[in-house]
Amino acid sequence: MNIFVTGGSGFLGKRLIKRLLADNNTVTALARSDSSAKILEQLGAKAIKGSLENITQWETDLQGHDIVIHCAAPVEFWGPWEKFYQEITLATKNLLVSSSKMHVKRFIYISSESVLQDVAPLVDIDEQFPYPAEPNSYYGKAKKLAEQEILNFPTETKCIILRPTYIWGQGDKTPLTLEAKIKSGQFMWIDNGQCLIETVHVDNLVEAISLACIKGNDKQIYIVTDDDPITVKEYFNKIFQIRGIKAPNKNLPSFIANTLATIVESIWKLLNIKNPPPLSRFDLSFVAMPRKYNISKIKQELGYKPIITREVGFQQLT
Repeated sequence: MNIFVTGGSGFLGKRLIKRLLADNNTVTALARSDSSAKILEQLGAKAIKGSLENITQWETDLQGHDIVIHCAAPVEFWGPWEKFYQEITLATKNLLVSSSKMHVKRFIYISSESVLQDVAPLVDIDEQFPYPAEPNSYYGKAKKLAEQEILNFPTETKCIILRPTYIWGQGDKTPLTLEAKIKSGQFMWIDNGQCLIETVHVDNLVEAISLACIKGNDKQIYIVTDDDPITVKEYFNKIFQIRGIKAPNKNLPSFIANTLATIVESIWKLLNIKNPPPLSRFDLSFVAMPRKYNISKIKQELGYKPIITREVGFQQLT
């Protein structure tokens, strides 16, 4: 198949392109810069120079492609709403419009569990769980609106939304961020790190995307996880152990942390501070919002089964 990928030079995109090529597909990928184009070409993909802000200038390059896989999204989670709306919601809508116009057969969107994150725990839920009125981050809000644009867009292009949890594996920069916080004395556990979370190894997400290229029903959402919930402390203590770091035992109850995060966010927005706040509701939901998803839908409709266990994933990090 001929497959077009956005975000191909990123953490997920590079692993995805390798897998697609190994499966004997032809891959074209969008490159915002010469350095990105070089990375893509080294991987074996054809690079198309352009951005998601000027899709109409290169949309004819979508012609002849069977599938568009839209992985690209901002790597930061703080900033003005307009930035997230433009780079996530509007970019996704415009890419789908162009894909439909160029008669692409299938459009696969990589969304995020953040579309569901507000304040309530997300335990034992599936894809039928309703969106919150207002997710706790602009990132989640923009992803939510992007999903809704896809679900409501009239097109003959088959549209599939994959909704992964926290993506981890070699290349994930989250441990580096936490390591810096530990060294600066800013790190502390929330609720002693006992919150249950869901992860998805990057290769497991790639497996789900590969399956979605040939399976899945139109205008459907599929949650993707490692199917192996773990507590925050268990997961990150293992990561810290691999990196030779000892995390402090400092702890803060979530009810206090939530109040502080709300206050800090309000101050940052009021003063229009561009640097991310030391604590935000989005950051807090990552480590203090219980999540445990029912992924029977993706198992039944796509035949998904994780191909990398957490133990093997940890071994790859050593």
